[in-house]
Amino acid sequence: MATGLRRRGTAVLALAMASGVTLAVSVPAGATTNVAPAYYQGVTSANVLSVALNLPTLPVSLPVLPAHPAVNLIGVTGNALHNTLATGAKTTSEATSMLASGSLADTLGLTKIEKATLANPSASDPGQAVNADPIADLQVGGLSANVGALANRASANLLSGNVAKLGSLLDIKAAASSSTTLLSSLQGQVNQVSDTVTNQVNSALSQISNALNQPGLSQTTTQTLDQVQAAVKAAQDKINAILANVGNTAVVTFSTLQASQSIAPVGNAAQSNAQANLVNLDVLNGLVKVDGFVSTATATANGVAGGASATFSGHKPIVTVGTPVITATLDENGLNLQDATGQLPSTVQDAVNTALSTLNGALNTLLSTLGVHLSFVPGHSTASPDGKFAAATGPEYDIVVDNPTDAKTPLALIGLGHGTTASVSAAQAPKLHTLANPQAGKLPHTGANLPLIAGGGLAFLLGAAYLRRRVLV
Repeated sequence: MATGLRRRGTAVLALAMASGVTLAVSVPAGATTNVAPAYYQGVTSANVLSVALNLPTLPVSLPVLPAHPAVNLIGVTGNALHNTLATGAKTTSEATSMLASGSLADTLGLTKIEKATLANPSASDPGQAVNADPIADLQVGGLSANVGALANRASANLLSGNVAKLGSLLDIKAAASSSTTLLSSLQGQVNQVSDTVTNQVNSALSQISNALNQPGLSQTTTQTLDQVQAAVKAAQDKINAILANVGNTAVVTFSTLQASQSIAPVGNAAQSNAQANLVNLDVLNGLVKVDGFVSTATATANGVAGGASATFSGHKPIVTVGTPVITATLDENGLNLQDATGQLPSTVQDAVNTALSTLNGALNTLLSTLGVHLSFVPGHSTASPDGKFAAATGPEYDIVVDNPTDAKTPLALIGLGHGTTASVSAAQAPKLHTLANPQAGKLPHTGANLPLIAGGGLAFLLGAAYLRRRVLV
């Protein structure tokens, strides 16, 4: 009997889904209605660091490299499908945490992927050191991936490293038939602007020194100016080191990069989330420091009209030069230094702002000559009005290194937060409405329930039988 009831229930549900008829399901008293959609699928990805090279020839130190090598470092992905309906794809879930992917991963021995599925719900790796100069020198933290009946999560961590040391990277011929290396070409270009940059920094220091010599300055103002002066001197030391030895300059040095993703029910909806975090990034041996960068994408859907939403977050990184007293924004327009603390009296503000403007020009001249450009790409999102789909892409941060002999062709593209995406689709189970049974209660009136008519009919039949017998006789 129970088997018959289960078969009958399945048939009714299949008929309801096929015909569009909605049937109601009763909810027991006291049971929660805050549950995940009957069907949802979430897809996520996050990649902290990517390096793509466009080399005219191959470095001697790495002769096995392809002409256009690329590698993505520290990435996570997730793909989870949850289906409690009677039809459609089966429930599946897969999460991956990877050290590297791309054309360079195999060549440099960076291939390491931890994958978790419903059959193998947990995978992890404690981390390792990766030395792949001149492209990357890394200390990798833990990789982990975990899935369950409803949860899908992965994370990857990079503890420290540097990327694209100019000396090794550019110690290649400008062209196959050329005896000139890219490094020598770049050093020559730097030498041409060396005096200009040095004079600009010296001028900035002189302007700050003049401000310090003004009479009647408060102790707070003097301390702030001392900090600004120390910051400019620190920047001067970095600049002089780069001018003297371009080849020993790393384009990017970083610590604590992290990628994570999750797909899981949240209330009565399904949510996908992807995130890439950067704690500290030094550009050009610490000349410019990026204190932090976050790229996040979140998508939520429950299959009900108005129930989908998507958000992204991130910001242009806060940058410091020399010491934290000088901050700046760093974007596609270059470096833009800001007023130091904003607490200086009007008597010295003009002098300090002029000094910072002069230093700003020196730094941008050096960045431009080195061919290092930075770009911030904002995120975007979309959500369907019917509540069945949402998707978001987090912001990205790009560092481009030009080819010293061909400005039209970037030599290296270093990306932060590339591919931070999250999407989700959801559908509710068909609603079951209890329909009235037309056979319930009394049968329709056909006349058979009226005794008089019934008796008359019986007499008519008996009379017909008697007459038929007389005729046959």
